[in-house]
Amino acid sequence: MEDKATQTPVQIVETTDGTPPKPEVSASEAPKAEAPTPHMATETAPVQANAPEAAPSGGNLMEQALQDAEARLEKTVQRGQILQGTVVFVGHEGVAVDIGARTEGIIPFNQLSEENLPEEELKKLLKPGDTVTVYVVRADLENGQIILSKKRAETDRSWVKIQELFDRAEPVMVTVKEKVKGGLVAFVEGVRAFLPASQVDLKRTPELDEYVGQSFPVKIIELNRKKGRVILSRRAVVEEEQKSLRAKLLSQLKPDDVVEGQVVEVTEFGVFVALGGVDGLVHRSEITWGRFTHPKEVIQKGQTVRAKVLSVDPERERVNLSIKALVSDPWLTVSEKYPIGSRVQGKVVGLTPFGAFVEVEPGLEGLIHISELSWTKRPKHPSEVVKEGQEVEAVVLRIDPTERRLSLGLRQTQPDPWKSLPDRYPPGTPVKGKVTGLTDFGVFVEIEPGIEGLIHISELDYSRVEKPSDLFKKGDEVEAVILNIDPVEQRISLSRKRLLTPPAPTPRTEEAEEGERSRRNGPQPRDNRGERPKKKSKGARSEGRLERRPREGEYGVTAAYTNYDPNVATAANASVKLGDLYGDLLNQLGLEEEKETK
Repeated sequence: MEDKATQTPVQIVETTDGTPPKPEVSASEAPKAEAPTPHMATETAPVQANAPEAAPSGGNLMEQALQDAEARLEKTVQRGQILQGTVVFVGHEGVAVDIGARTEGIIPFNQLSEENLPEEELKKLLKPGDTVTVYVVRADLENGQIILSKKRAETDRSWVKIQELFDRAEPVMVTVKEKVKGGLVAFVEGVRAFLPASQVDLKRTPELDEYVGQSFPVKIIELNRKKGRVILSRRAVVEEEQKSLRAKLLSQLKPDDVVEGQVVEVTEFGVFVALGGVDGLVHRSEITWGRFTHPKEVIQKGQTVRAKVLSVDPERERVNLSIKALVSDPWLTVSEKYPIGSRVQGKVVGLTPFGAFVEVEPGLEGLIHISELSWTKRPKHPSEVVKEGQEVEAVVLRIDPTERRLSLGLRQTQPDPWKSLPDRYPPGTPVKGKVTGLTDFGVFVEIEPGIEGLIHISELDYSRVEKPSDLFKKGDEVEAVILNIDPVEQRISLSRKRLLTPPAPTPRTEEAEEGERSRRNGPQPRDNRGERPKKKSKGARSEGRLERRPREGEYGVTAAYTNYDPNVATAANASVKLGDLYGDLLNQLGLEEEKETK
């Protein structure tokens, strides 16, 4: 009799105790190719141990052994199958594994693990009797050769798990193994995965060395088994955490709440403060009561600040904060701290064409108007007197807390030279100075450094002057006499013609006299022919009558211009007075003669 599984002759041995006969294989004809498999050993060992008790079922045992042998012969092994087997032994070329086929499979050492380990450590990974899952790399049953791979089986199983994680979008913990160009490398279920630098954090991190060796949760955002590509993202996990924290925080925040956070970004329009899940914006107008050019001048990135919540918009996820709301408004107490007339110290923080802004304290600024910079100078720009950043002392002139305006004066800290001018230059005092300005209505003359007076165009000469620039130019030295000084309005009126000799009177013609008489007496009655009656000629007496000089009051000249002490007037001024008197006497004589003729 032959065993169908091994094709070896079998001899039936009869027993004397009445038990069924047992097949026996001769030692010379037993197969020499392979040792008994552990599978067979595990099945037969219990039978041998309990032989006396299982004697009645010897026939069943024989049938089972025959069925197992037939199953091994009939079992087909194909490339790509995932099988489970038992380690038989560890040899020099690999590990022998019983997978239930007619021959055992071999796992080469390079197919045991993804890690690059030395051979001595690879031999210690498995031992006889261990159960292992393997992948059939090649199956050649005719030649009795089956090549298996443990790492391919693990990879296949890992890909199945990775696919499940990807489909469920579940985060998985990974440990960063190394840094490579453009990102980091980690392993997910034993499969190499890539974590791009842009997916490491919410913002791109230029330095990635600090992440090597760290463990953190990631999400699989891209999966391609054919190309062996697994792309991870830590940013997606952080964003989900932030979103959850934002929703929780926005539901708790309310206006007027006081929060504390760290400044994470400073921009030109304000600063962003991290509140733990959401960033609040402090607009530049809500940082401080004081003045600044850029927010970085008063607040720095990384600084911890306290702020008051102004508004919360859960839909747009926006929180508006105010730092200065936690500090009292200096304009509320400005009137008590800085009464009118008091002197204050401050720093020039801004210059404009109309004045200089001085910061008295943070959030409290006053304006020194350009007219309040100096008693004597007339600057075209405040930079001619003060500089930005300069510490100055000023006097409080006006306060308007409602409009948040504080008017300061710089010149008030110095004595007013205009107060002493009327005493030093009474009307009629001759002065000498240089022309500093020419206008259509007169000439400005500097009589002292910073003190200027105006010679009106009517006071330049006795003859009519059309353009002052025809007679003078800047820098010319001019002599004049003081007419009036107004220290309040800071105006000085001068006259040049009062120092000049008046022109000689010119005889008037009959036509001129007629016109003058008509202007004084009004229209004359006409005769029947519509002609005016003719006056009798007075001859040479009438022809030689001098022209009457108009009085100063007839030209609207103010009394202040001529109201000065005649004792200090010059000789030229005295001659002017005599000429006026002489003209008036002649006019009076002419009028009396006309009355007599009538």
